[in-house]
Amino acid sequence: MVDKDNIKSKENNAEEDVLKFFKDYGIQEENVQQYIDNIIKEFYKPSRSIYAANNDTIQELQSKFGNSSMPQGIICDKKNINKYFTELKTNVINKSTRVSSPNMVGHMTTALPFFHRPLSKLITSMNQNVVKVETSATMTFLERETLSKLHRAFYDNTNDFYEKYLSSTEGTFGCITSGGTIANLTAMWVARNNAFPKTDDFEGIEKEGVISALRYYGYNDMAIVGSDLMHYSFKKAADILGMGLKNIYTIPVDSDYKMRIDLLIEKLEELKHKKIKVIAIVGIACTTEVGSIDRLDILADLAKKYGALFHVDGAWGGSFIMSNKYRHLLKGIEKADTITIDGHKLLYTPIGCGIVLFKSPLLPTTTIRKVASYVIRAESLDHGKTTLEGSRPANVLYLHASLNLLGKDGLSQLLDIAVNNTKYMADLVKSYPQFEIISKPVTNIFLYRYIPIWLRKKSYDIEQIEVKSLSSAVFTNSSIPSPTPYNTTHPPLTFEENNNDKSDNKNENSITLCAGFVSKTTVKTTKYPTYTKGVAVLRVVIANPLVTQDNIKAIIEEQIKLGQILEEEYKINHKVI
Repeated sequence: MVDKDNIKSKENNAEEDVLKFFKDYGIQEENVQQYIDNIIKEFYKPSRSIYAANNDTIQELQSKFGNSSMPQGIICDKKNINKYFTELKTNVINKSTRVSSPNMVGHMTTALPFFHRPLSKLITSMNQNVVKVETSATMTFLERETLSKLHRAFYDNTNDFYEKYLSSTEGTFGCITSGGTIANLTAMWVARNNAFPKTDDFEGIEKEGVISALRYYGYNDMAIVGSDLMHYSFKKAADILGMGLKNIYTIPVDSDYKMRIDLLIEKLEELKHKKIKVIAIVGIACTTEVGSIDRLDILADLAKKYGALFHVDGAWGGSFIMSNKYRHLLKGIEKADTITIDGHKLLYTPIGCGIVLFKSPLLPTTTIRKVASYVIRAESLDHGKTTLEGSRPANVLYLHASLNLLGKDGLSQLLDIAVNNTKYMADLVKSYPQFEIISKPVTNIFLYRYIPIWLRKKSYDIEQIEVKSLSSAVFTNSSIPSPTPYNTTHPPLTFEENNNDKSDNKNENSITLCAGFVSKTTVKTTKYPTYTKGVAVLRVVIANPLVTQDNIKAIIEEQIKLGQILEEEYKINHKVI
């Protein structure tokens, strides 16, 4: 027989327990906060390991992360709450990647100014949803003001212009997004709809669809055009927008890794002849792989001539608009119809803060605006009318804090430090015969590779005997704190042909380094034109202002030591003299 009273009692207890998470939580939260503060302090202590890869076995991963059962009970007591965070620390935090380490010089994630940590607690506590004013009564206007500051940094319109659109229900300076991918997608969404607008007898591509739009305007297809070094997010955009990846046309780059203007014009003429509508020409302000900046002013003029929207992907390099020393590199960006910037890169905000700016605040209103009866109403100031994402956190507060506390002068100094460190490392690499520079730093990214000693001594063209030369996977996995140069549990890396796909897979787990981390990539270069699949290289990205010349020297010195060890292994295994 079912004991109804007992069931009711359990239900009441469960209700009381779960409500403890929402009220009378002061002591519990203080306890958890203190525990997390201690975890953070320990996490920030200097570590010999960066943990840029996970070296756990399959069995170890399953034991840590293999429980797919849904937890049933409510954990509301101090002992078990602490147990949860202890397990989290052991399984996740202890070996999380130390992206703030001054020895991490291989990716775009960096150390953050201290104020973002308490700000993150404030953002979570307020839990504002910036899709609409009704759930972000003041944050909506902070977001609008912050976007106007960035807009002014690039476009520098009049005071009257900014006063008008700061309080207008028609138009927006831009959108805050979760990152550069959504920002680029938003820009391409605008570009597509802008290319096939509404007329007296056509309701626009937004309502009529792609096939009807092409038929009405007399085109066979549509296209996005940019360089070979365009970010992969444009592939996602073309797919989502119903264009297909084949309609992304990439133009080869020159010796400076800038899009070749002559080949771009040829392609634009070809597409015009084929009746393929170019919806957007994409210029890049710091390519992800190389750091090069396209000739933005020329691209802007070509976009205008061929009737295409001009978009600048400045997710990385757009922030150099804040630099007194390097902003000239962005010449022509002020002509862009849309610009992508990532706050969580060189504006030093936490992850999850991308921005797309519109030169004309009315552009998104006439192309992508969506409204509803219960929210994002037409007459409202809700930002959700023109954002791809619906519910959004108030991550704009991170951006607002960086702009106001660091200021333009502080950001300019941080950018100078980053570029100076990168150029120092490139000069250091160049001074050693073991290395070959593949791309010089324009800002704070550059590429190089290690050349084995027997190739350095050869008089014949190194291109004809292109090797992996330690560049595709070595020096990229600082994960095990060991005084030895590499982890002997991994198979030794071999010098194999650069274009051997199998070797790329085999060397995915790179040999451990103690000193630091640089990433790897494959890039096409005019230096070795016969290698159509590209050359395997090491990639340096320095944004962390805590990086010192001593860090850089240690990384290079250890790479040389590791290179010598692998050379000896290769000689023994392949009988190289």
